[in-house]
Amino acid sequence: MAIEIERQDDPDGVRIVVRGDVDMTTGDRLEEALLRAEEQAPATLTLDLSEVEFFDSTGLQLLLDADLRAGTDGRRLVVVVGDGEAARVLELAQVADRLTVAVVE
Repeated sequence: MAIEIERQDDPDGVRIVVRGDVDMTTGDRLEEALLRAEEQAPATLTLDLSEVEFFDSTGLQLLLDADLRAGTDGRRLVVVVGDGEAARVLELAQVADRLTVAVVE
């Protein structure tokens, strides 16, 4: 499956909703969306991965890079995960405690 990226702007920040697969073939599109959102310097950038069906090391690296940039720029990055693939990868990589993670059920 391909990737679908939806951007939602609100007064509190920017929310990027991702559906489908985050992998080597789609990662560049997600990275582009994140960088465009960061250009607006929102106080909070929310990355909603709760509808992601496949999430590999490419997605993990993009997420960690975005978190590093957020810390450097004084922005809050919130990662929303469900009980699917993204949550599993974050748990396996043991990085969930480094990130601000919101879980939807």
